[in-house]
Amino acid sequence: MKKIYIIIIVAAVLAVSFLYLPGAKKSIFTEKVGDMTLIRYETGETASQQISNMYGLKDVPLAKAYSAVYKSNRGTMRMWVAEAPDHNAANDAFNSMNSMLGGSTGHEEHEYSGDVGQADSHTGHGDAGIMNGTKPVKVDIMEFVKPDVYTMIANNAYNYYYFKMDYKMGRVYWIIFDSPDLDYQISIVKQAVMDI
Repeated sequence: MKKIYIIIIVAAVLAVSFLYLPGAKKSIFTEKVGDMTLIRYETGETASQQISNMYGLKDVPLAKAYSAVYKSNRGTMRMWVAEAPDHNAANDAFNSMNSMLGGSTGHEEHEYSGDVGQADSHTGHGDAGIMNGTKPVKVDIMEFVKPDVYTMIANNAYNYYYFKMDYKMGRVYWIIFDSPDLDYQISIVKQAVMDI
């Protein structure tokens, strides 16, 4: 009888320690992104409500929704993820959102590659002026081509967004930082693109 209790206790300890391993997944999120630690995440209806109120993401058809807050001594990062019912719907929604915000369509991407901090004044492209008068700029942070990551200044904060897909689903990601350190932001966004 003692052996059974010992086995149950050891199994429980192993299960609990596995849940708290560095890099362990919480929903779609990792426990750490760079030096930032996950302090809160939401899924389902709560995350859907947050996304439905966001200018850029509200038109993405949702099958699933996620949000997270990461924190370090250098700042806070908030992330929202809208998962569409299939990758084609997600791709179409991302392209529409990017165009609405004034982002490049791909034909002029060489014109926008370069400095993250350079956000041109924006007067055209529909309602994109709501986003604090800036338009998205493609960020060259990855050694490979996909996903394209865009940044823009909106409401006095740096916003990053990108689209990832596989054969069965597509996700549109939106990240907001409160840290003014652009190099730090880029390093964290790069890690988020690879890990989440």
